[in-house]
Amino acid sequence: IAFAIIDFILPFLRPSKLHRYLHSNNSQPAWALVTGASDGIGKALAHELAANGFNVVIHGRNPAKLERVQRELEAAHPSRTFRILIADATQCAPDVFKDIANRLSDIHLTVLVNNAGGTPISSEKLFKTMDEYSHKEIADTVALNALFPTMLWNALMPTLVSNGPALLLVVGSLAANGLPLVAPYGSSKSYLRTLSESVAQEMIMTGRDIEVLHVGMGEVTGVSGIWTPPTFFLPHATTAARAILRRVGCGRVHVVPYWPHALQMVGLGFLPRPLKMKIFRNVM
Repeated sequence: IAFAIIDFILPFLRPSKLHRYLHSNNSQPAWALVTGASDGIGKALAHELAANGFNVVIHGRNPAKLERVQRELEAAHPSRTFRILIADATQCAPDVFKDIANRLSDIHLTVLVNNAGGTPISSEKLFKTMDEYSHKEIADTVALNALFPTMLWNALMPTLVSNGPALLLVVGSLAANGLPLVAPYGSSKSYLRTLSESVAQEMIMTGRDIEVLHVGMGEVTGVSGIWTPPTFFLPHATTAARAILRRVGCGRVHVVPYWPHALQMVGLGFLPRPLKMKIFRNVM
């Protein structure tokens, strides 16, 4: 019991090592790429990275939203530089990733934040049983949450290795634990966690100085579709972003960065499966 308690607490006691990736190369400053930065946690992470000294590339598929976010970032962090990267994360042709790598080849990229994700559902009904999804909804969900990050990592890994030490930060979801009515999304996030574990082991085996950190996020307010006042278990996106960056260098590949969410996961883990299913039926 004592070991389990220490194991739970330890990642929250270690100081962040984000500064380790804030290094220049031939007078080129450090840059971070944040995917899915139009709003929510991605936008908050862009602000926090800029506050910590990084220039930031913000990615999304809506030019108008990205331009608005860029103006906000420039006003809040006048000493930093920002760049826009437009790409639809549901479109995963190989040429897309070659183009992305080429467009970022002139900067000293040391941090890649994989935040783009969600459920690109065409109908108003968000929670569905597996048979209620259209084939396009399934394909887009898997592409956005699993295929896009896989292809992006593949395209940018040589850059991160060359610019190391580097950080690959992956924003996951607690839905990866197998929640009902979000099967394509949750399964894709489970894949992303496994991918992070595999790539982290590869970096160790090959002696590459790249930290892979997968963070499991619960529900957050201040994101698209959720604008209720924050509570203890429902943090604002800015609070979540700060918690994420504080876990950099915690010594784990996977961590739940916001400790009240981590407490929720511990509590859920103690519940018998029949009681979990009863809770799911009542909530959903």
